[in-house]
Amino acid sequence: LNSLGALKPEAMELRTPRQPSSCITGITTPQRCSPPCTPTKPLWIQRCEDACAQCQYPCSFALDQSSKREDRLALASADRGRFFVAVFDGHRGAEVAALAAQQAPRQWRHLGAMAAPEALLEVLRRCQEMARQDRLQGGSTAVLLATDSQQLCCCSVGDSRAVARVARVAAVPGGTLCLTREHSCQVPEEVERIAAAAGCISFGRVGGVLPMTRGLGNFDLEAAGFACIPDVMTLPLMEVSYVVVASDGLWDVISDEECCALVSGGCTAEGLVREARQRGSSDDVAVVVTHFPPLGAAGA
Repeated sequence: LNSLGALKPEAMELRTPRQPSSCITGITTPQRCSPPCTPTKPLWIQRCEDACAQCQYPCSFALDQSSKREDRLALASADRGRFFVAVFDGHRGAEVAALAAQQAPRQWRHLGAMAAPEALLEVLRRCQEMARQDRLQGGSTAVLLATDSQQLCCCSVGDSRAVARVARVAAVPGGTLCLTREHSCQVPEEVERIAAAAGCISFGRVGGVLPMTRGLGNFDLEAAGFACIPDVMTLPLMEVSYVVVASDGLWDVISDEECCALVSGGCTAEGLVREARQRGSSDDVAVVVTHFPPLGAAGA
């Protein structure tokens, strides 16, 4: 391991492997309208379905928004076994999350020749600068996940999370591994970082406003210590069984271990959303579940 430091619940946009027409398994091509046909689904869903259909890895995604309507997700696929996943949880508005969900997969494709860790860092940097140039209000968490033929890379800021089921963690055989770190005023290292930067934490919030300490946007809080400083983690793809990337609407009510137990039992992204709702989550919930079968088994 290398660490380099809005839809209502009753109208969820859900796509799972159990629905052949939407085919999130990456095996069957989703049904498409002919050119004269009026599209029957939002463009972002079609793009995510297309990415899943082109990807060699079985994948499911779900976005179930509350009245806040601030979560976003994005998927993209490319050649040489490359796959991209992103989850954004907006706060103080959805502008930054919406821009990032639109731009992140585009920028990732443009950086095809770059190694995964550097590419994800550059994608996040570009999204940040676009938001600054457009003078967008509010901010967003970001979890970006990318694969190449040999490794999986995760880049994150904020309190959204990516959790993997791995063959081993160091010398421990098998287990649940969190690929992200929480960036909030509850984390001593973050409090120390902000203090060292002459920032301000008041009432447990950066600038007295936001409990989160890192992320995209929130340019009005940079002087108080808010920053877009991502954490990056990489690990061999062959050691990963699957990864769940989700916003805190899931993680507030389901632990990492519980989540992996559910996915190991066959739960898809849709199932995780339903479980979160049953446990009382009232926040937006964005979830992507991607499986990484042994080499040669993904298309079986």
